Amino acid sequence: MTEAKAQYDELYKIILVGDSSVGKTSFLIRLTKNVIKKQSQPTIGVEYAAQSILLADVDKIVKSVIWDTAGAEKYKAITTAHYRKSEGALLFYDLCDKTSFDNVLSWRQEIIQHTDDKIMIMLIGNKLDLLQDNPQNRCVSVEEVEQICQQHKMLYNETSAKEGTNVKECFEQLIRKIYEFKQQQPDVDEELPSQRIEIEDEKSEKKTQEQPQPNVLTVPTKQNRNPSDNCCGTT
Repeated sequence: MTEAKAQYDELYKIILVGDSSVGKTSFLIRLTKNVIKKQSQPTIGVEYAAQSILLADVDKIVKSVIWDTAGAEKYKAITTAHYRKSEGALLFYDLCDKTSFDNVLSWRQEIIQHTDDKIMIMLIGNKLDLLQDNPQNRCVSVEEVEQICQQHKMLYNETSAKEGTNVKECFEQLIRKIYEFKQQQPDVDEELPSQRIEIEDEKSEKKTQEQPQPNVLTVPTKQNRNPSDNCCGTT
């Protein structure tokens, strides 16, 4: 990329959705800063961060503004207002918490209701580290999760925000899928990125004065896909 070019070629809005305490904020911090907080406080309303990746095979930098939404019911009016114009969603559940999984389809319906029906959704089973020593803690079988993902056209991955396992990889996969999907759509007069996505809210009490400069992650040249890249594959 030359200095004359813009800092990014594509701008996507990504939302993190799911019950409280499933690890959405920890995932975001691990992705953008590669650290983990020892004590994480529940998100109040919404927060956001930015992350850019380089799709090396097409020489495109994709910048994502990632909105971390609170899972508590009392913040629904605030959080759903920030769903609109999202290109992608990471929908989380706790691999050891059956209730958080049971709520997945309700969260998915809420996403569809407040966004475009073409939004790319990836289901994330988080806290994979808790299964390493005690696999019996898994609240629902992989087969059942894959079946639901296939029925509802969701991607699927399992991660550990605590250890960083598969965090970067699943995010890159989502961005790649969104990019590829957009390339298949008929040519239309697109709005400018500033018109398509709102990354600052003048009325938000959580407004950040300056958005941090995102790190750029490099996605390797696209290889032959394995079964884990389909709509219900695990990584």
